[in-house]
Amino acid sequence: MAENRNNGATEPRRNPDLARRTQALSLSTWAISRLRRPTPDTPRGQVITLRAHQRLLHAFERERAIPEADRSVLRITDDQPDAVLLIHGISTRPGDLYELADVLHDSGYTVFVVRLPDYGTPGNTISEVSWEAALEQVSQCFRLLARGGGRIHVVGMGFGATLAVHLARTERVSSLVLLAPAIVPRESGLQRLAVRLRLHRLGFVHRWLGWNAELMEGMDRARGRIGSLRVPIYAAQCDDDDRADPSSLRILQRKAGHKASRFQVYGTGGHGILAAHGSEGLFEDIVDFCDGR
Repeated sequence: MAENRNNGATEPRRNPDLARRTQALSLSTWAISRLRRPTPDTPRGQVITLRAHQRLLHAFERERAIPEADRSVLRITDDQPDAVLLIHGISTRPGDLYELADVLHDSGYTVFVVRLPDYGTPGNTISEVSWEAALEQVSQCFRLLARGGGRIHVVGMGFGATLAVHLARTERVSSLVLLAPAIVPRESGLQRLAVRLRLHRLGFVHRWLGWNAELMEGMDRARGRIGSLRVPIYAAQCDDDDRADPSSLRILQRKAGHKASRFQVYGTGGHGILAAHGSEGLFEDIVDFCDGR
């Protein structure tokens, strides 16, 4: 997994004992997963598998000295197979989803807040990770949760919403919750056209667009796939969002094909929609939406 290496920062000092423990947990987790059948696992087997991954995530991120607010969270409900996968974006980080994860877990769901390497971290390092690589990581986390045979809801924030749309094309997602969705980038029409025509594959165009080229490609493809989704969508955005163009919500509303989809517009709050409106009713709306599916 790629890590933040901006500005020539040195690697964190390794703890040999912790490194050996992480290696041992990796082998144990691999062995447990290898023995599982491709069919839905038993409730006990799923809990054993998830707890192994939980220990591995904790050991790996601790050994890598990942800041607390940037770490993954996997909280397991023993007697409930339904789960929620939460995906942060480019200018957000796992910590921005912790409070929502707590609310969902208290409502009976297993919750998994994914940490995408180099996304949501300080500095401009995200060019090291393509959106397809981030999508593959998200897909693996989804499949881990899906082994329990329950319903899996997916929450995406910012560019995480773009990844959630792509994920719903290939996996059996029960519902999508898209917060401050980055479906339309805040870039010029000329830049968006260059990506639409795949001109960003040319070296000089890619240099002109910078690291945005990869993200814009992911958004462009997601816009074209919304109409083919047959899952309920709950989407919410603020009109003064300074990261994702507010027209993203209108496109979702126009293209969503499931009659149970719901949309919420807030006048203010910027890109940090959960911080601005979570405790004012947005958390409750999300839980109600997932429960209703």
